[in-house]
Amino acid sequence: MSEIERKFNKLCGKVRYKVERTFGSIRRWFNGGTARYKGIKKMHAQNLLEGLAYNLYRSPAIIMPNALKNEK
Repeated sequence: MSEIERKFNKLCGKVRYKVERTFGSIRRWFNGGTARYKGIKKMHAQNLLEGLAYNLYRSPAIIMPNALKNEK
C-alpha cells in the first residue's frame, strides 16, 4: 500500500470501526447476518429486533458511567 492509501485507511477507520463494531457484536451475540425468514418485511422485522436487542444489551454499560458522572 502506498503512503496515501495508508493515510486514507487511517482516516476512514476512525469512523468505520464504530459501525463495524456494532454489526460484529450483533453477529456474535445474536447470530445476526443470517436470514431466518423469506420476504423483505419479515427480514426487516428481524433486523429491527436484533438492533433493539443490541441496544438493550449495551444499555447498562452506557447508562452507568453517565450516572456516575452526574453523582459527582
